[in-house]
Amino acid sequence: MQSPVYGRCCIDIKATYMKHSTIVPDLLAIHAISGCDSVAGIGKYGIGKATALTVASKRYRLDLLGDVAAKVTQVTEQAKEFMVACYGVKKWSSMTECRQHVWAQKTGKTSSAPKLCSLPLTTEAFHENVLRAHLQVAIWRAALSGDPPAMDPVHFGWETDHVNKCLIPRNMCQGTAYAPENVLKLVRCSCDSEKACRGGKCGCMSRQLPCTVFCACGAASGVCHNPFNLKNDGENNMEEEC
Repeated sequence: MQSPVYGRCCIDIKATYMKHSTIVPDLLAIHAISGCDSVAGIGKYGIGKATALTVASKRYRLDLLGDVAAKVTQVTEQAKEFMVACYGVKKWSSMTECRQHVWAQKTGKTSSAPKLCSLPLTTEAFHENVLRAHLQVAIWRAALSGDPPAMDPVHFGWETDHVNKCLIPRNMCQGTAYAPENVLKLVRCSCDSEKACRGGKCGCMSRQLPCTVFCACGAASGVCHNPFNLKNDGENNMEEEC
């Protein structure tokens, strides 16, 4: 098969499908868990689509992702095994342990601390990411049926923004600490304007941490605009078990 345009290659779709037939059923799930418009991706730091496809070719399955009949615990466990393999480490009991292992590997190769965003997600954050991917794949699978799955987004990694009337991704379940208290005491910002912590100069925001009472802004509602602050207003239907 030749392309009608000189110098341009032509891909045989049938031959490609036959060669990769084992991973075709999981392509939607692979795309979602490795990053799409509604699910956080980590391709910028080396775990992109190519890595995900390589892992899938090693018989790591994602067939439960998007299956509305599957239990969330089983979906999360399968996704965890897949993602741990993407980072090239051995099987771990949790994503937090995988994160610690990758951190140790990186710090052993250089004297500078690795960027937090280059590490695997913690167990709590990964769970929310899997829920969003699970919902997204379920919607994709039902795209041709005209009957979307009866899955409430607030139970699958999203929360309601009543002010802007939209959905925003949930980082972790309500009440989960972003960092140990002693770490939060060490990191504090000096933003003390009437509209504090709006830009990238906020020390807490740059470290992806919430502001606390130790900051100049005091983490006061209506003053501090750090998006990583824990929400305790009870207006986002988060009382239900995550």
